[in-house]
Amino acid sequence: MKKVAILSTAAKGKIALPSDPPLPVHECSDLAAGISAVIRESTGPLGLIFFITPREFAETRSYLQSADSPDLYYTICLLGAKGDSLELNQNDLRRLQHFSTTGLSGTEFMFHAHKAASTLEERHAGAREKRENHELLMDMRNDQEDLISIGRSLSIEKDPDRLFRMILMLSKKITGADAGSIFIVETGANGMKFLRFKYSHTFSKELPYEEFVLNIDTKSIAGYVAVTGNVLNIPDVYLLSSEDPVSFNSSFDRTHNYRSKSMLVVPMKNHLDEIIGVIQLINSKEDSTNRHKATGNEAFEVVLATPEDFEKNVVPFEKRYETLMEAVAGQAAIAIENNRMMKQIQNQFEEFVKASVTAIESRDVATSGHSFRVAEICKELAYAINGETDGPFKDRTFSDTAIKELEFAALLHDFGKVYIDLAIFQKSKKLFPRDYDNLMLKMDYLYRCTEIRFSIEEKKLLESSLRGADTGDRFEQIKKERDDTLAKIRDIKARLSRLNEPTVTDDDPEATIKEIMNEFSDIRCSDIEGRQLPTLTEEEKLNLQIRRGSLNPNERKEIESHVVHTYNFVSKIPWPPEYKNIPEIALKHHEKLDGTGYPDGLKGNEEIPLQARMMALADIYDALAATDRPYKKAVPLEKTLSILQEEARNNKLDADLVELFIKHELYRKIDRDSFKLEHAKS
Repeated sequence: MKKVAILSTAAKGKIALPSDPPLPVHECSDLAAGISAVIRESTGPLGLIFFITPREFAETRSYLQSADSPDLYYTICLLGAKGDSLELNQNDLRRLQHFSTTGLSGTEFMFHAHKAASTLEERHAGAREKRENHELLMDMRNDQEDLISIGRSLSIEKDPDRLFRMILMLSKKITGADAGSIFIVETGANGMKFLRFKYSHTFSKELPYEEFVLNIDTKSIAGYVAVTGNVLNIPDVYLLSSEDPVSFNSSFDRTHNYRSKSMLVVPMKNHLDEIIGVIQLINSKEDSTNRHKATGNEAFEVVLATPEDFEKNVVPFEKRYETLMEAVAGQAAIAIENNRMMKQIQNQFEEFVKASVTAIESRDVATSGHSFRVAEICKELAYAINGETDGPFKDRTFSDTAIKELEFAALLHDFGKVYIDLAIFQKSKKLFPRDYDNLMLKMDYLYRCTEIRFSIEEKKLLESSLRGADTGDRFEQIKKERDDTLAKIRDIKARLSRLNEPTVTDDDPEATIKEIMNEFSDIRCSDIEGRQLPTLTEEEKLNLQIRRGSLNPNERKEIESHVVHTYNFVSKIPWPPEYKNIPEIALKHHEKLDGTGYPDGLKGNEEIPLQARMMALADIYDALAATDRPYKKAVPLEKTLSILQEEARNNKLDADLVELFIKHELYRKIDRDSFKLEHAKS
């Protein structure tokens, strides 16, 4: 600290100055100007020792207070006369070095100058220590805040790659490091563990990096830390000797014209105290000797471009960062382990869902794979919506989580079918095979009985003819009646067989059944013993009168109940908040915009969520295009798209979604023969 004695003209006559004073003496008639000149000429801490009169005290004090310099220290020797009075406060008394009414001899001046200089040094040292303690306290406070912030940030990050980047960036920021790397412990197929160089970044220059693996041994610095679990704080890696436990490989520096110097390497340990990775920080740029000039952003503000920059700005990592980074590494390890466990649980759950869907769909080979195809089509629709920059979907986007929610809902949308009689799903005709066979047997039996009945009548007529009766015309009459009746039975059988086909027709099957029943009444439906033969049962009539498809109203109602069964089942799963809409999406995928859907007859976009409308489109498209349905052949692509457009015009399907589906030709991403996506987005 520079020290200067300021001597006022008024006080000079009361001092016998020595010829060789112990410090510079500045004599001035204008104290304010003199003080200002001394301050202006000085850099760094300044100590002023005033020798002034009591009348000059107030002015001097006022000026010094206005100077407001944290590195300005002063003390005062007052030279007055008997009877002088002063009003001094506590701060004034602290700075009052001496008060004399008789003046100062040369020896006394030397004594008070030395004493004042010593006092100023003590004050400066005390202020410096206080400032350093304050700066250290602020650093510790900032470290705590950084730890809390890091913990909060790491706890909410779900993406592994972003998590690694965040760990490294935050570690570099709080230590002022220019560069750093993350190593992760992995286990190979042979059960051996190794270190994977996972992520690296340098603030001063853009440096490329590729993942590679290291053996976990003491041949590398990161390997040594992974083996021992010790923290390494190396002031300069190029000064490591053969006696040190580690050595530095400088090939990276040579390749990329970089200069690694200080290094802090910390193990990441999980709750079982197992090392799961290593954080390696390189080249601290935080100089602890200039804390008052630090911004806390040296990591990315100070650029190392030249050898001189490395020499001037790179310092060893402070000792306190060892403990701090151990805490950071511990939090990072917890975050990584939690991330791994969450990913593992998610993968296990996803595979469980897929396995369950596969098991359920294996009951019906005809629809096997349907749920997976619907899920993939829904995902493609979501990706297409995310790419829209104008139109009805320009303000709608699906996050990765929302797409996963949609995928789960699509995979599970038919889960409730496990509660439905499998025979109904496999019903490819209006009548079940056994019922159809029974009906055909009845027709064959009726046909045979009719043949036998007419044969008996012909036999009786022949016997009458042999007894001399005139039966000529009767023979022809019976023959014609037999041929007509048998032809009618054959025609009825053929018509019943055609009615059993689940074709969509404009003909009225109910009217056809009435015609057949009327024709039955014209036929003598009895066996050879005269007992009445059954024709069509009410159950057979109910099924053969089906206008569309192969299901009667009761069966269709049972099929439609699968969405309620799905909802009841899926609602029991304790979904996390981000998947809370899965039950609702699965429940409403058969609703139609015009209110004709089921189970609740909802109407419009307000009542039917977008995800359910997307699934409705995917479900219908798959049903039309699939080649494996027992009750129909695959509909050609052009016809399929035409049906979708017609459904949109009739306000059944979302017209905007249908247009998007066709505009982006999402159907071309699907192999119609195998119905597998040509490319899957992960």
